[in-house]
Parts: sequence; C-alpha cells; structure tokens
Amino acid sequence: MNPNPVSTGLRLSYEDDEHNSSVTSACENISGAIPHILSLGDNLKLEIGRQKEEFDQYVRIQEGNLIKGVREMKQRHTYSFLSAIEKEVGRRLHGKEMEIEVMNCKNKELVEKIKQVSMEVQSWHYKAKYNESVVNALKNNLKQAVAQGSLHVKEGCGDSEVDDAASRTNLNYLSVVDGSGNSSPMKMQMICRACNIQEVSILLLPCRHLCLCKDCEGLIGVCPVCKAMRTASVEVYLS
Repeated sequence: MNPNPVSTGLRLSYEDDEHNSSVTSACENISGAIPHILSLGDNLKLEIGRQKEEFDQYVRIQEGNLIKGVREMKQRHTYSFLSAIEKEVGRRLHGKEMEIEVMNCKNKELVEKIKQVSMEVQSWHYKAKYNESVVNALKNNLKQAVAQGSLHVKEGCGDSEVDDAASRTNLNYLSVVDGSGNSSPMKMQMICRACNIQEVSILLLPCRHLCLCKDCEGLIGVCPVCKAMRTASVEVYLS
C-alpha cells in the first residue's frame, strides 16, 4: 500500500490541472495565432498576386519589345532590299538612257547621211539627165553628119565639111573598093582617135567629143580632137 495516498492524489490532481492548463494555454495560443496566420496568408496571396502581375507586365513589355524589334528588323531588311532594288533599277535605267542617247546620235548621223546621199542621188540624177540629153543631141548630130557626109561623097563635093564633122564627132570614113575599081562608102566606122583600132564609146566632157574607146579612156587626159582638159566622161552605147 501507498503510505501517502493523499499526496499521491494531490500530485495527480496537480498534474492533471497542469496538463489541462497547458492544453488550454496551447489552444488559446493557437486561437490567437490563427488571425495572424490568416493575415499572413492574405499578405502572401497579395504578394504573390503582385509579383504575378509584375511578371505578366514584364512579359508584356518584353513581348512588345520583341515585336517592336522584329518589326524594326523587318523594316530594315525591307528598306535594304528596296534600296538595293532601287539602285539596280537606277543602274539599268541609266544604261538604257545611255543606249537611247547613242541610238539617237546614230539616228541623227543616219538621217544626215541619208540627206547627203539623197542630195548626191538627185545630183547624179540631174547629171544623168543632162548627159542623156547631151548624148541624144550628139546622136542626132552624128546622124546628120553621117547623112551630110554620105551626100557630099555621092555628089563628089569637097570633104571640108566632112572633115569638120569628123573633128567634132570623130568619124573616120572607110571606102571599100568594089570589083569595078570604083570606091564607094559601103561601111562607116567610128574609130578611136588614140589607138585607131577600137570603136569610140567614150564621150569627153566638157568638150563633148566622142573620140575614145573604153580601153583608152584611162590613158588619155586631154581630148585628142581639141586638146582640152577632160573633167569627166560618159560611156555611150551606140546601136
């Protein structure tokens, strides 16, 4: 048996009271701390919300900066590309302008040359017309001289007029002797005054003497009939 039951009971009672007091104190402390915990949770939630908002704002700012940077980069690339295209187009346009200028100069030269050639052609046309009229006149003179020469030979007249016509038209008359011994003008030939062999075919200008053949044209500088200096010549086709 316990010799001191009263003290034991008191001790147990004291321990129970102390335990209950501790529990009560702990409960009170917990009850008092709950508002602080709740307040801390609210503050933490506000802080988290604030930080989230700041982070979202930072993300938006960085996103805007990134979009702005990409846009500026695109603009720079576009500007560089357009500048390169503009330079290339300008270079090609300048080249085309130079080609057009060269073509215009060539066209002007061609127009001037065409005008010059046209004037020369017109001049040669006038000269040809003039020479043609001269040749026609000479042909008529030759026909008249031949007719007059034949008439004078038949009539037995002097040959002064025939010689004069020959000096102008360069005619040499050859008589062929027939079987009876009489000489008669059977054939008339116009002989070159230089070689006395070929027929005449070159009309000398300005004296208008038909007195050279084609072979002697380049060898004679003066007219063999009148001794005048020749300035030009025309080939005459007599038929």
